Amino acid sequence: MATRAPSIACIGVIGKYDNPLHIALFPPHLKGYLEFSFLLNSCLDIFEIRQNNKTIDQDLGLLQAVDERLATYGWLTNTGVKFVIVVDMAGREVLEEEDKKKKTAPILGLRESDLKPVRYKLAAM
Repeated sequence: MATRAPSIACIGVIGKYDNPLHIALFPPHLKGYLEFSFLLNSCLDIFEIRQNNKTIDQDLGLLQAVDERLATYGWLTNTGVKFVIVVDMAGREVLEEEDKKKKTAPILGLRESDLKPVRYKLAAM
């Protein structure tokens, strides 16, 4: 029996004036461009609300949990560019062979610290 592990479904780079600069989709969500465009657009409201409340840190963390499967995380750069990552909590299958090789416990959720390496890789690009 295979277990499921979280995986990145979409990465969006949104400009200072809320224009999408880049949207990357990952399998199995390659045909959901319109759905993820709407999802990224809804995250812009959350960025705006958090900016108006007080001074914010660049790492906004969890923006919204869309449903039991999708969650969005966001980061704001000092130039106003926004990075949004959509995580599919039941994204990919982990086969028993992989579990035995890694000898780790099954993944039950996702911590915000798990996405920090992704943030640093995006910022370095």
